[in-house]
Amino acid sequence: MICTFRLHLERGERTIDRPRVAVHVCVELPLVRLGIESVIQRWTGAMYAGGYDQWEALLDQLESRAHSVNIVILGCDPATAPFRSWVQACKQRDPRVRVLLLLVPPAADSDLLRTLQSGADGYVLHSVSPEGLLRALRALAAGHAYIHPQLAPQVLAELRKPLFPARAWDESVHLSERERLLLQLAADGLNNTQIAEVLGLAEKTVRNVWSGLFSKLGLSDRTQAVLWALRNGHAELR
Repeated sequence: MICTFRLHLERGERTIDRPRVAVHVCVELPLVRLGIESVIQRWTGAMYAGGYDQWEALLDQLESRAHSVNIVILGCDPATAPFRSWVQACKQRDPRVRVLLLLVPPAADSDLLRTLQSGADGYVLHSVSPEGLLRALRALAAGHAYIHPQLAPQVLAELRKPLFPARAWDESVHLSERERLLLQLAADGLNNTQIAEVLGLAEKTVRNVWSGLFSKLGLSDRTQAVLWALRNGHAELR
């Protein structure tokens, strides 16, 4: 990966190497900032642009750079920090900026998921190794996203949770063949008029079948009913 821009003066008398990546660090603990600075110094073509203990001070120094990429490392506790506003403020100041959140291990999976919805470009834990931090920074500089491998199991577990938690009696619910067809056709994206044509029914009859289903399932609309059917194997996406 090219890490520097080489600027040739008009007369060709000399060549100047300008860093391609400028890394700004906003972490409360000075010792952590010092450690990150030492890691960045190992990356040819990148420069440590400054360390801050308040994100407002970082914003004052963050400017869009024509020939380089800004990367901001933000220290963050997912349970308490207003990280979403921090990320948004950075991207408003420089729309091309890449933001890496340095996370204290979240106490709950919900905190982690909320953090992943912040709009940042990468996420690593405070326990990341120097090599891991460099991998994350290089990925962001190349325009990619990055997530710390230790976070992957929590992310996958959260994404696999159903939108509507399974209920104990769901497996015992008996559906008629007409109800199964209705749910499958709805999952296929058909509206009530189209479903009526496929099943050879009056549209009013289709609405009556829906009403019976809602009462049987304890749900209030067709979107919830289709999601229930997909989760319980009564319909499929095709």
